[in-house]
Amino acid sequence: MEIDKWIGSHKVRAFPWIDGKLIYFNVQYYAPGQSLEKPPVWSKTVYITDDAEGRRLVNDFTHSLTEHIAGMQITDEIEVTLSVRR
Repeated sequence: MEIDKWIGSHKVRAFPWIDGKLIYFNVQYYAPGQSLEKPPVWSKTVYITDDAEGRRLVNDFTHSLTEHIAGMQITDEIEVTLSVRR
C-alpha cells in the first residue's frame, strides 16, 4: 500500500512506516499557481496504526482522512498517531 497523488488541492503521500507498526500519512498544501519546486505552504504528518482498520481508513477513506488532517492543528513538535476502533 502506497499513495502518492493529489486529492483536491492537497498532495498526499502514504506508505508503511519502517517500524512495521504504523502507516506514514503526509498532507501538503501548495498555493494556487505555486511551483512544486518551492516548499509547500504547509505540511502535516500523522501516523496511523498499521492494522486492518488503519489500512481501510487509508485506502477507502483517503479523501475524508486528507480533509480531516488538513483541518487539524499540528505543529512540528507534535507527533500524532491515529488508531481506528471497530
